Amino acid sequence: MRATLILALLAGWFSIPAASNLEVYFIDTGQSDATLLISPSGQTFLFDGGSNGDGNGAVVPLLNSLGISHLDYVGASHYHADHVGGLDEVWNSGITATICFDRGNNNQPTTQSYTDYKSRYSSVRQTISPGQVIDLGGGVTLTCIVVDGKLSNGNTVNLSGSSQLENSSSVGYRIDYGDFQMWMGGDLTGGGNGTTNVESSVAPLVGDVDVYQANHHGSRTSSNSTWISHLKPEFTVIPCGSNNPYGYPKQEVIDRINTATSMTPVWCPTDGTGADGYVDAEGTIRLTTDGNTYTVRAEDDTSFTAYVDEYSSAAPSAGDVVVAEFMHNPGQASDILGEWVEIVGVGNDVNIDNLEMRDAAADNVKFGTAVQLQPGTELVIAADGLPSRNGGLRPQFVWPAGQFALSSADTVWLEYGSTEIDRVDYTSSWGGNGISSEREDCMAPGSLSNFSNATTSYGNGDKGTPGTDNAADTTDWSGGGGTDLSVQLLTPPVRGQAFGMNWLMPNEYGARYQGFITLGTSPGHYINGTHIPANQDIAYSRTFLMNGFFGAVPSSEVKNVNVLVPNKNSLRNRVIYVTFYTFDVVGSVQVRKVSVPLPMIIS
Repeated sequence: MRATLILALLAGWFSIPAASNLEVYFIDTGQSDATLLISPSGQTFLFDGGSNGDGNGAVVPLLNSLGISHLDYVGASHYHADHVGGLDEVWNSGITATICFDRGNNNQPTTQSYTDYKSRYSSVRQTISPGQVIDLGGGVTLTCIVVDGKLSNGNTVNLSGSSQLENSSSVGYRIDYGDFQMWMGGDLTGGGNGTTNVESSVAPLVGDVDVYQANHHGSRTSSNSTWISHLKPEFTVIPCGSNNPYGYPKQEVIDRINTATSMTPVWCPTDGTGADGYVDAEGTIRLTTDGNTYTVRAEDDTSFTAYVDEYSSAAPSAGDVVVAEFMHNPGQASDILGEWVEIVGVGNDVNIDNLEMRDAAADNVKFGTAVQLQPGTELVIAADGLPSRNGGLRPQFVWPAGQFALSSADTVWLEYGSTEIDRVDYTSSWGGNGISSEREDCMAPGSLSNFSNATTSYGNGDKGTPGTDNAADTTDWSGGGGTDLSVQLLTPPVRGQAFGMNWLMPNEYGARYQGFITLGTSPGHYINGTHIPANQDIAYSRTFLMNGFFGAVPSSEVKNVNVLVPNKNSLRNRVIYVTFYTFDVVGSVQVRKVSVPLPMIIS
């Protein structure tokens, strides 16, 4: 049976920006900076616009793709060309702004980039004040913590002796949405290279954040140890350019953020220059948050979801997380950094903050990010995050440079406190050069009999399935909180077209099923004690009673569902999830099995 959502109905729930989510786009402008915020109410804030040419080359195309024809707010962190150079191009394209905030006319530069910026935004410019709060609507606020050395607590930092006065004068904001916090502060300095140490005075006013857009592109002028110890970021974005001449991001900056005792993901829109310990996202990075969790996604759909600091979530117990696959011996000179470990959630939804990964020697790293692992969710931790250097792999995490390594015969342990969560002891006979070992049954022990040599090629020719289901997977996901239900995508969601799915329900003939599209999976909801990884948002309410989205499991145990996607620019890059479950009715609904949510990006 074909189930079709009519255009008007689907448009009704897709038009809401990610259903009560704050969206943040860290725009790939190379060796410059531009960040776009979209609040749940649809209000927009563009912070910086990249260098000359980046407005037309990167910022305007993104705004057009999102259906944004006018900006509520524009902000300039400071007046260097790599931050304001593209803003006049945004205005000239017809995308004007209601208000533009900057640091005012003190020490104005005479550069053409600043002159063009000042001319275009002259009618809407306002000087931001320390402590001023910008209300983006929907519960999102931006608080100005520092501007031109003036702090939100009334104090002032003397910038006169700074070797980089313009950078030291940067405007910095803390973004708050629910329990989610993020920092963005242009090129704010922390005392390196003769600059004034503004960061150490600002840090206590910012406090603990979830996400850090790194100051000054990962330069050693910034991100000092006091700053990092106060902010304690769980995810960091460093805007820098490929093969940039400055050597950004600097290794010492990454090493302060991503440590063996607090391993956190550091992503860059490009491969930067020279350092280790971060992921090359190869494009614009998108973050969405509902105030309790946040999801980070690269353009190729590499992603992870993490809980915010304040959110109460379950720690892993024995067997809740297992080593699903690993590449211990890449074996090619051009691929010597292609070593990685994939872990997967098996039991309850868990928070892996403080989960420790160690080997048989002295190597050990501890997760410092509260990543949410649901049953069947994979997470790849690698020795290197640049696909060009590690066999074409893009992991979510990179272990700190030099802090972890596996030999051809070793052990991979997962521990939480004194509890052993999982352990795999392997020898050189488990795999050859460039061949990973795949766990067959994620609910069975990690012995040789439960691992197979990978046969599927990825990236540059190594064999394995990092970040996806193992080719050898025989896991019965109906146990341990998982499921053997699955969504088979037949045609991907494209604006103006129907996308088709098969809902596969083996051994469920005679039961009933219920499915829906949602805009988020966490925190989900419960039915008689069974967790359903689907938020009861507008998309859920519009689809769960639609014809074809519920009924009796047919004898084929396969249900074909098709959904029409409206041809709207605002839907481009929108992430949606498909989930369904089977159940019996014995006085009340008793859930039998639940499918792992299938995320999809509308193109």
